[in-house]
Amino acid sequence: MNLERLKNIGLGLGFLLMQLVLFRHLKIFQMQPDLVLIFLVWYMAKKDRTSALLMAAAFGFMQDALLDLWGLNMFAKTLLTFVGYNFIPKGSKKRLLIGQVFLTILIASLLHNLIFLGLNAAIQSFTAEVFFWRHLFGNSLYTALVASFLQLFRT
Repeated sequence: MNLERLKNIGLGLGFLLMQLVLFRHLKIFQMQPDLVLIFLVWYMAKKDRTSALLMAAAFGFMQDALLDLWGLNMFAKTLLTFVGYNFIPKGSKKRLLIGQVFLTILIASLLHNLIFLGLNAAIQSFTAEVFFWRHLFGNSLYTALVASFLQLFRT
């Protein structure tokens, strides 16, 4: 294991801890962003598909274990990485515009939340239709806004 991979794992753990400690309590109308998803989209843009799939599975599993959602995030993040890998802009030396970041994260988050909620519907965890739409669109928009904000302060 090289130093760059350890740095990426540490960065991912930092995003996961920020998700659990800070952003889980910064809800707006019961909506919260998914910082692990932001990290995974960034990781997909930097690394090959196999590394991205393994990172998505590992961090999805850790997120499930810590949030008691056993398997839902892991499956949704891994499937999103598998399906969306070719659509993420890669290797760009130029800094992306805020709108590009917002749209990329919004689409990735919508797809992730659709997979996540589809799994939940299959196992009958969520019964309220209002919760479905709030989770799908609200969490996706909040995640995209946080990613855009992070893009503003990126060095």
